[in-house]
Amino acid sequence: MNLLWQTMGIGLAQALLLFIFAPLVAGIINKTKAILQKRQGASILQEYFDLWKWWRKPTILTPYTSWMFVVAPAVYFGTAVLAAAMVPGLLVSLAQAGTMSYGDAFIFVYLLALGRFFMVLGAMDSATAFGGMGGAREIYISVLVEPAVMLAVLVNALRYQSTTLSRMVIDFDTFYFTVPAVLTCVAFFLVMLAENSRLPVDNPDTHLELTMIHEGMTLEYSGRLLALIHWGSMLKILIFLVLFSSLYLPLALSTAVKVLLGTVLIGVVETLNNKMRLFKVRVYLAAAVILLVVSLIAE
Repeated sequence: MNLLWQTMGIGLAQALLLFIFAPLVAGIINKTKAILQKRQGASILQEYFDLWKWWRKPTILTPYTSWMFVVAPAVYFGTAVLAAAMVPGLLVSLAQAGTMSYGDAFIFVYLLALGRFFMVLGAMDSATAFGGMGGAREIYISVLVEPAVMLAVLVNALRYQSTTLSRMVIDFDTFYFTVPAVLTCVAFFLVMLAENSRLPVDNPDTHLELTMIHEGMTLEYSGRLLALIHWGSMLKILIFLVLFSSLYLPLALSTAVKVLLGTVLIGVVETLNNKMRLFKVRVYLAAAVILLVVSLIAE
């Protein structure tokens, strides 16, 4: 019972920590892109100001939307918070991870899929052309991304003989810088960009409706509902950065340093790449799946 309460306490504290720092990570990505593009750019704290601005504005609802339109952002944000409580590597050491069951990988993946599903329902409920188009594209990409994420999880499950996230943390006393580990690291980074609607799969900074995917689903939202969506998206990318750092990045550094390196790397990759055509996303994700299969065979 004490171990259960300890696990729950660590999960809640970790979710709060990620909740606070998620906008900062998004600000660092934007600042990195601005520096590489030789612009001054906004402050790394700008995302906090934007969230506060949206939170103070009124939420505008049309009489043609149902309760689903209001519930979808809350579910999307709530699933991100629950997923943040399951991520290992921050407040749980490797020694502690081996003694507690801390976050099942399959529950983690489908918890985030539930949030995406409700966001698509909310976009469809608005009955607008761009919302429906963004939702359809989101589903198309999720069908390609989720098998790749599950395959990355299975590679670690076979390596550590467990589907618990806390027991998949890289053990630097046994092995870490091997060919399967490097291949899995590269593949998961590619999948992470697609899962979080980043370049080259999607452009989070675009203002052209015809090229929007995730942002197209948010066009009809305003006020606090919009703040929940954006905060949930920032939290989601930080969650994947922590997973990438703790489970896949084979560098013997602290998790905070590796998260910072991953954040800067995302900014560099987004600066050097353009958004690819929608139907080339399957080729991009097929490359990640091939890397994971080769890693699985090499294991």
